[in-house]
Amino acid sequence: MKLFTAIYEDARLLRHFLRHYDSAGVTEFYVATSAACASEAKAAVGDYNATLFEQLDVHDSLIGGNAAVTEMRRLHQAENEWSIIVDLDEFVEFGADIWQIVSAAENEGANVVRGIMYDRFTVDGRLADFDQDSDLSKVYPVRARFIANVMRGADYKGVLVKGQLKAAVAHHRFVGEKVASTVLEIAHYKWNTRTIARVEHAYREVVKRGIPWAIEYRRILDHYEQHGRMAWEHFGGELIGLDRRPIVNT
Repeated sequence: MKLFTAIYEDARLLRHFLRHYDSAGVTEFYVATSAACASEAKAAVGDYNATLFEQLDVHDSLIGGNAAVTEMRRLHQAENEWSIIVDLDEFVEFGADIWQIVSAAENEGANVVRGIMYDRFTVDGRLADFDQDSDLSKVYPVRARFIANVMRGADYKGVLVKGQLKAAVAHHRFVGEKVASTVLEIAHYKWNTRTIARVEHAYREVVKRGIPWAIEYRRILDHYEQHGRMAWEHFGGELIGLDRRPIVNT
């Protein structure tokens, strides 16, 4: 199974990302990286079967683009081949063998398997960092559909895609897609100490370009300014255990 991703300005999650997807059965990684992250990316890939691309346009990902991943797929994904397409902070919880999921999708005549984004937060909602040995699920044990409930945006993405389907904005939809009935969960490990600065930068860029979904970034900033943290109790967050079930206090 091949996987395609791009790194714009922060490669700290890459080691965690590679471990996660290697254990899930990914055998080939294709990673587009900015020049600023290239040395860190090279150090992280180590002995993994990974191909790095340093000359592709990863910067358009800031405004929902997919140029780098599209080009890597054009070069390395066959017409009838399934692959995984995810951002660096998106950790799909497959819950089964990937090829079983693909086989079920094939039996339905589908060419896309979607995932739903569950943003992950610390217990107190404060922005926190991690190290290379951290268990991310323990650092960020709260999950919530933040994108849907606060940003009011699309929190679904095509994560398993067959062949050369053309992607729409940020891989939410694909031209000619036939979506499988299986829906996966995506652990979205976005909320670290650098995140608000990145959102502020992204907000300025999309406003300058007149992109209508700038309001979604504004809602993030408004929430953070109001609460001084990610107040997950206000948008349906739940503390979960290692089995990903909610922990209920008794």
